[in-house]
Order: sequence, then C-alpha cells, then structure tokens
Amino acid sequence: MSNRLTNYFEKIAILYSHQFGFRPGYSIDIALINVQDLITEAIDTKKFAIGIFLDLAKAFDTVDHKILLKNSSSMG
Repeated sequence: MSNRLTNYFEKIAILYSHQFGFRPGYSIDIALINVQDLITEAIDTKKFAIGIFLDLAKAFDTVDHKILLKNSSSMG
C-alpha cells in the first residue's frame, strides 16, 4: 500500500517539493540543512523564522483501512 500511495503521489505531484519524510532520495540530513539555511538567511536579513513540524507516522494506524481504500479508489 505504501508503494502504491508513494507512486500515486509522485505521479500527480501532490507532495510539496521539500517533503522529506517517506520519500526515497530525501534524508533527514537534507531537511536539516535546508532548515538551517532558511534560519540563517532570516537572521542575516533581520527577519523572523518559525518552524512547524508534524510527525504523521502513526496517522494511518487510526484510519479504517476499508474506508481509506474506498475513498482512495474514487480519487484514482
């Protein structure tokens, strides 16, 4: 199921280009360097920086898989 969802998300380009979790070729190291660059740039230009981080690793554990499959099949 994970492979099917990943392939579908890549096919329709639904993921944000800086989405690092659960994507091949994207590591936490790259994500941290990206955040550090953004914070450094904000400091250098005397702007504010804020980050919001979500961990959705357990999100699918709370979803009824029959409903998920039914709704996802209607989306293609």
